[in-house]
Amino acid sequence: MLRKEKPLQSESVFGKRRFDGENPEKHESQRLMESVRAFFRIAIPFWKTRESRAAWVMLVGIVLFSALSIYLAKQFNDWYKGFWDFMQEYNLDGFIGMLWLFGFLATVHVCTVVYKRYIISAMEIRWRRWLTTEYIRRYLEDGTFYRLQLTDQKTDNPDQRISEDLSQFVALTVNITISILTDLSMLITFAIVLWDLSQAVTFPVMGYEISLPDGYLLYLAMIYAAMGTVCTFIIGRPLVLLNFRQQRYEADFRFSLVRLRENAESVAIYKGEMEERKRFNSLFQDVVHNYVNLIIKTKQIGFFTLGYAQLAVIFPILISAPMYFAKIITLGSIMQINSAFSKVQESLSTLIDNFTSLAAWKAVIDRLSLFEKSIRAADNLPRLEPAREGAALSLEHVRVTKPDGTELIQDLSFSLVSGQSLLIKGHSGCGKSTLLRTVAGIWPYASGKVTFPENAKTLFLSQKPYMPLGTLKDAVCYPGSRDLVSDEAFVKMLENVGLSYLSGYLNVINQWDHVLSLGEQQRISFLRAFVNKPNLLFMDEVTSALDETNEAKLYGFVRQELPGTIVISVGHRSTLREFHTDILDMEGDQTVRSIAANPDIES
Repeated sequence: MLRKEKPLQSESVFGKRRFDGENPEKHESQRLMESVRAFFRIAIPFWKTRESRAAWVMLVGIVLFSALSIYLAKQFNDWYKGFWDFMQEYNLDGFIGMLWLFGFLATVHVCTVVYKRYIISAMEIRWRRWLTTEYIRRYLEDGTFYRLQLTDQKTDNPDQRISEDLSQFVALTVNITISILTDLSMLITFAIVLWDLSQAVTFPVMGYEISLPDGYLLYLAMIYAAMGTVCTFIIGRPLVLLNFRQQRYEADFRFSLVRLRENAESVAIYKGEMEERKRFNSLFQDVVHNYVNLIIKTKQIGFFTLGYAQLAVIFPILISAPMYFAKIITLGSIMQINSAFSKVQESLSTLIDNFTSLAAWKAVIDRLSLFEKSIRAADNLPRLEPAREGAALSLEHVRVTKPDGTELIQDLSFSLVSGQSLLIKGHSGCGKSTLLRTVAGIWPYASGKVTFPENAKTLFLSQKPYMPLGTLKDAVCYPGSRDLVSDEAFVKMLENVGLSYLSGYLNVINQWDHVLSLGEQQRISFLRAFVNKPNLLFMDEVTSALDETNEAKLYGFVRQELPGTIVISVGHRSTLREFHTDILDMEGDQTVRSIAANPDIES
């Protein structure tokens, strides 16, 4: 018996677990018709693109090979009758001839199956490539990946949706669709054969006359398959939700291990090994608990489906045996009936044979549908897109709030021109960094107008710099090209910021966010500004891990290397005032004032 599933601790877009007091199924499993609509939304767009032309040709090839497979199955069915009739008649020449025919049919069958599988795989990778590219585009476009974490409380592990679920969606869609269409064609073909083999007949059994109508074998096959389908659905229905949960719990566990790797130094310093072990054990317990439920339910449905399949082997022989012993049909006819009945029964038993795959397919569709809904919700959030006109950076009547509506900035207006620099100060949580996000156009809970100079190049530097995977030179040039400056110029720049000891690692690939300290990473971020030479430079506490001497040195380089750049900085230290022309106190009246004209402004 399945244990009652506890309320889910689901996770946010970045894996942070939260408690869901709602019914777990609300955000996990959709109604069948919702899943069907979601399937068409995901599947159809590819087949309308130019990239799908080759896939359409492959699809035609798959249909032709499938038709050939069905034709070969019909030939094998006829072969069974001839082969066993020759065996019953002790006809050696006929027996040898049938062996040669079998060799030819088997060779064609093997080639058909291999090439069909090859074409299916080639079509799958084309479809998956397009879907993955499209989902990556939508995920990264307009900062959707960032906005998801502000609005979404349902989608867990977007990385898994893109890397694993899209792959499973394509593979399961192709395999299940081809399986169902092939079974339908087999059903039509062998239903005719089975009908022809089961003409009305009357024969004695234990002193009684038994009369069977035309098509009785077909009727029995349909009843047998219908009963098996209903029982399979009843027994296996929980598999859909269990498969969904298994994917989620596996992703939770995997993400927690990745988090430890990314924060290994901090955990080691905190001596947090015991807490991490408890967390890992708790997450893995979810994996084990759900997997036990999954294998119990799989065992139950396995008993039924395997028993059903085994009975199907002997069932057609049992129902045709009386006619054989009554000398109405031959041994070859029994073999032909057995083969035809098996094909019809297998075709009618598609749901039984593919139930586990269908359950996994629906779970994949539901997860992708949930991901799509989350992306659309993020896309529909308002955007304060900066206008591009004139020569100044300006904010007009900008209002900023938290997601819950709490006001951070009421009515902010100011203007900066080339060469000016603004220092934003205030206590933690007053909205300094949120103001920078608003100016960047990624914070949705804002109104007013932001204007950038026309054709201005912008660069945002954060307190914890992002270090992309790649060489040190790639990290310095990000988000620009590594060809912006020569290696010799890089060596000189490293010397200027006190990182000359890294000059031998310019073209070495490493995880630089793990190799470099936060202070070193912050100096790397200043180099990004010097390399990319933006017209607008936004810096969010970019010297928090540096001493005042290095801080002054780096800000001096900003003035020297980027004299015409408009700079906006967020910081707490009073020493930053001398490197800015204006100041904005978020704790005061939120008015921009000139530092030169107001030398007594408190820092």
